[in-house]
Amino acid sequence: MKKFFFMNSRIINRIGIPFLLLLILNCSSGSDYSKLIKREMATGIIHDSLLFNLKFGQHRMEFFSACWKLNQQGLVSNGPQNESVKYKLPLRPEAPMESEITLLFAGNFNNEKIMTGMDLQFFYTAWSIWNKELQANKLVPVVMDTLKKWYPGNDFIKVPLEKDSTHLLVKIDGNRRIVIRPLDDERIVKAKIDDLRYVLEEKK
Repeated sequence: MKKFFFMNSRIINRIGIPFLLLLILNCSSGSDYSKLIKREMATGIIHDSLLFNLKFGQHRMEFFSACWKLNQQGLVSNGPQNESVKYKLPLRPEAPMESEITLLFAGNFNNEKIMTGMDLQFFYTAWSIWNKELQANKLVPVVMDTLKKWYPGNDFIKVPLEKDSTHLLVKIDGNRRIVIRPLDDERIVKAKIDDLRYVLEEKK
């Protein structure tokens, strides 16, 4: 079988762990952010669907098998170094080609090889350093709107980072948390979706 989608700990360490560390810094028991988590978790609402019928709680091999099938159908392809899955978002009929967005996604798995989250990277396919309209700062509101359409519910809120002037954009609906991190790249907007049931369990 062709090697495909075998994301390893390198991409998780590069994207996932920094997200968790940033969020833990802001999760003091009295913060508005902490209260929001408690309020949403108290609803008992469970959202487990991600992209392409992938779900929280899937085994790692189920994830790889599903991605392999999507690849065979021509819906996705390999990301760089086979560390992620590449998907080009459909363009609206009237949209110019340069507005096409590429998404790279990779599953996060715990020690039991169960998917607890997903890392996302968005960028304009036609990105170039000289085109100011295709830079990451222009893409952030587009990513926010896209994620709100994919995952309806509450809006994004700003969560300030301690000892820093930047903030995270966070959307929480029941157990599902979506985070857009501060920009650290002129091209890429990085986001993460995770299941707070697993996140809170790991913190105990």
